[in-house]
Amino acid sequence: MSTHPQPAPAPKAFPEQHRPERGHGFYPPADQLAAIPPLYGSEGVATADKVIHLHYFVRDCDWWICEYDPATGTAFGYARLHGDDTNAEWGYVNLPELEALHQQGSITSTDTGRLRLIVERDLHWTPRTVREAQLPGRHAQP
Repeated sequence: MSTHPQPAPAPKAFPEQHRPERGHGFYPPADQLAAIPPLYGSEGVATADKVIHLHYFVRDCDWWICEYDPATGTAFGYARLHGDDTNAEWGYVNLPELEALHQQGSITSTDTGRLRLIVERDLHWTPRTVREAQLPGRHAQP
């Protein structure tokens, strides 16, 4: 019997369907993913003090991620859809499903014809608390 701890299993790699159109990875580097608490890992932390590790967006929709399960791709965080601050809320989202979302041909470009809108990872986001992020909506902070 070994007294050394076993290494954690490697996170499951999810395929990225829209990486070429996006121009960057939907998922952050492994070290950033590893820093995100598992599901329910911040359950005892006051909402205002939870750390938001990732921000995803498309048009007027935003997802802020606080917890993540690399085995299933399920994340917990705060979502605002279609700019609706009133109904923005905390909940679960499946990141592989979010990555796969796209809207065909809703914007016309003179250079490339019709473009798809796809969910982007905010490359300039740095982890910060809910309080510091000043999330929109009545459910952002109790």
